[in-house]
Amino acid sequence: MGDPVVRCASCGQANRLPPLATGKKAVCGKCKEPLEALRLRSPVTLTDATFDATVVSGQSLLVDFWAAWCGPCRTIAPIIEAMARERDDVTFAKLNVDENPVSASRFRISGIPTMILFKDGVEKGRVVGGVGRRELEAAISRHLG
Repeated sequence: MGDPVVRCASCGQANRLPPLATGKKAVCGKCKEPLEALRLRSPVTLTDATFDATVVSGQSLLVDFWAAWCGPCRTIAPIIEAMARERDDVTFAKLNVDENPVSASRFRISGIPTMILFKDGVEKGRVVGGVGRRELEAAISRHLG
C-alpha cells in the first residue's frame, strides 16, 4: 500500500509520508524542509491504496469524502484545513470520491461532503453535509473525545 501524500508548506511539492510506526523523519523531496509537523497541520490526501493503512494506524482521524465539483465540499474545505492546523489530537484527511470510488462505495457514501470519524481503525460517527465548524467540533468531541 502507498503512503499518505501531503504538500510541503514551504514549496508546495507533493510528498509521500512514511507510516508513523516506522519512526522515519519526513522531509520534502524538493526543498528538504521537515514535513513531520504537516501530519498535524495539513489534511492528508488519501487514496483507495492508502486508506486502510492510514485508518488502522491507531490515531483519531476525520476523513472528508469530497469531490472537486461539489460546492458544499469547497465551502467546508477551509474549515477542515484550519482545524488541521489548530488541533493536534485528531488527524484530518481528505478522499476524493471521484478518484477513489472503491473507498467511497465501501463506506456507502451517497452524499458529499461526508466526514467519517475513526478511532483505532473503527468508524465512530459521521457528519453529512456542508456543516459549520461548531458542528464538526461537536462531532469530534462526541465521537472521538
